[in-house]
Amino acid sequence: MATPLTTTPSTICEEDIDAAFADIIAAEWPRLEGRQTPNSLAYTPGETELGRKAVELAKRSASHIRAMPWQSWSLERIMSKDADGTWTHPECCLIVPRQNGKSLILSIRVLYGIYKLGEKIVFSAQQWETAKSLWKRTWNIVKTTPWMLKRVESKTCSQGRGTIVLASGAEVVFTTRSANAGRGLDRVDLEIYDEAYDLTEADMAALSPTKMNSDDPQTIYTSSAVNQEQHPNGKVLAAVRERGLEGEEGLFFAEWMSPLEQDRSRPDTWRWANPSFGVIQTVKKLAAELRKFSTVAGMKSFDVEYLGRGDWPSGNLTPKWAVIDQDQWNDLKVFERPEFVGPKAIGVDRTMDRALWCIAAAQRTTAGRIHVEVGYFRPSTQAGMVENLTSLVGIWDPCATGTDGKSPSTVLEPLLAAPGTDIELSKSNTGQIAVACTGMLDDIESGMLSIADQPALNASAEGAVKRELPGGDWVWSKRGEAQIAPLNAVTHARWALLTYESRWSGPPVSPAWDREPQTDNQFGAGSWQSNPRDFDALAVGF
Repeated sequence: MATPLTTTPSTICEEDIDAAFADIIAAEWPRLEGRQTPNSLAYTPGETELGRKAVELAKRSASHIRAMPWQSWSLERIMSKDADGTWTHPECCLIVPRQNGKSLILSIRVLYGIYKLGEKIVFSAQQWETAKSLWKRTWNIVKTTPWMLKRVESKTCSQGRGTIVLASGAEVVFTTRSANAGRGLDRVDLEIYDEAYDLTEADMAALSPTKMNSDDPQTIYTSSAVNQEQHPNGKVLAAVRERGLEGEEGLFFAEWMSPLEQDRSRPDTWRWANPSFGVIQTVKKLAAELRKFSTVAGMKSFDVEYLGRGDWPSGNLTPKWAVIDQDQWNDLKVFERPEFVGPKAIGVDRTMDRALWCIAAAQRTTAGRIHVEVGYFRPSTQAGMVENLTSLVGIWDPCATGTDGKSPSTVLEPLLAAPGTDIELSKSNTGQIAVACTGMLDDIESGMLSIADQPALNASAEGAVKRELPGGDWVWSKRGEAQIAPLNAVTHARWALLTYESRWSGPPVSPAWDREPQTDNQFGAGSWQSNPRDFDALAVGF
């Protein structure tokens, strides 16, 4: 193997994987010349037995798959366990130049996940050809290995979706990224985002609700480097990379690349960046590729694709607490169930990509505040939403069900008004929404609200930005990077309560100094948790 060039030490960790596997490389991989050690590396030590078992499972399959040292080492970190039995790394990120075999790592992880861990897995890629290719690779291993094939209940591969379902209930879906990526799954234990250079927050939001139903979910990002001139959706991966370079605990991060001071035309540089060099990549192949590129843009493409030298955008996806003050927001959180009084109001919203629906509620408390809470944030059909709202209205008899008249949620209006349902959806116009948003912010700043400590609502408030209207008014922006639907939904619920509570036909609201708590008047079974860590805003249906 050629002597490596001098460069900056690995970030956070300086583990020498090449030295650890030197004997194995000499004995089993004599052609392997690529540097096995990532240029940037961060991980938390844990028990790596599962990774070794996964590599052995692949080796004992009928395909007799052998993982290269960097692949098996990566699997050990990806599948590392803490002492309590949970994943050491709930998030994992591998950034590797093209054509180095990262898909083999994913195939082995998937096989062990469905056959030994009973997982439900979604593998998503930007292009169907990528997802289909991994489905074929994985299925070829399964169909030629008798004990694996025997456990298969069904398999499909058509129309942008491939599946392998086992009799045990474990399954894997290979698909392109869309709002329906997790269709048919009640939970997702492992989500894999391949081609993560083209990944958006909306793509991830489509799977988030089902992932929250898993006891110990894991997310894996794999990609070549980002070229922001060609990859406009590279900010999500850039943000993960920045966290990896900072050594964030709970994130396994490994990036193979050649530093800028190395000459792109030298084979030693190619060996440094490509861990599978000599087995997959060769001097002949990369020399031919380099000759194709003569322009500045072409050289940049070579650097990004084959040397891992990304042109990275800022990973700062959303403004942080740009409108809502973080301390004021945190001061609104209550960790014991409030005592409620008077009617409830419901707020409904839907994300602009139509992937997720959100239902929230508002009700006064005996402390003189208005409590708002998100109870539903997940994918649904229109019929499913009508059923949900019909059930809530039947149980609660709310004073109003409100939404934005320009929200994608208004498609429910004729369905809710149909005979047998007869629910009026109160639609606010732009002027009313502006007043509602201003009032919401006023109540936040004055401490007149109370909230549960809900991750979805917190994230929505953190990333909230204003959209200015003619005349100086403003509303919460739906076009920002943040998922604004939870904040919109509670804003609608608060506005509906203030607007319609006087028309409610139930018991009158007592003055704050003379109220008797209505102990049975609460946000429905399961929506309140005294410990916010136990609250799952994405899974609770009130």
